[in-house]
Amino acid sequence: MITIPHRFMLTGVLFAIVGMGVGIWMGSTGPAVFNFAPVHAHINLVGWATLMLFGLWYRGEAAAAGSTLAEVHYWVALVGAVCLVLGIVGAVAPNPSLDLLVIPGSLLTLISMLIFLWTVWKASRKA
Repeated sequence: MITIPHRFMLTGVLFAIVGMGVGIWMGSTGPAVFNFAPVHAHINLVGWATLMLFGLWYRGEAAAAGSTLAEVHYWVALVGAVCLVLGIVGAVAPNPSLDLLVIPGSLLTLISMLIFLWTVWKASRKA
């Protein structure tokens, strides 16, 4: 079974690979596609960096990683990141059917960070 920390970290690495691919595509295609820079940035920040940091923290807090809230946190973070990135793609492409995902993706990403705040706060109170 893949643990919550490893799930966060593996997903983060997948986002990093996609983010690098988008960056390479933008760099090799030229200025015509530089409007996708926000997509590249959010894949790397919300997908790679944030998910990896969540995973590393949960790896150090085994008790928190074993909770139901950690499982919920993973899915909220993943769905939020995917929706946010697809929504930004829709906004810059433009694709009106995708850009509707920006708001739900942003809100889920915020909820994910609030879950993380709660989880870190609870763990710090036990320490």
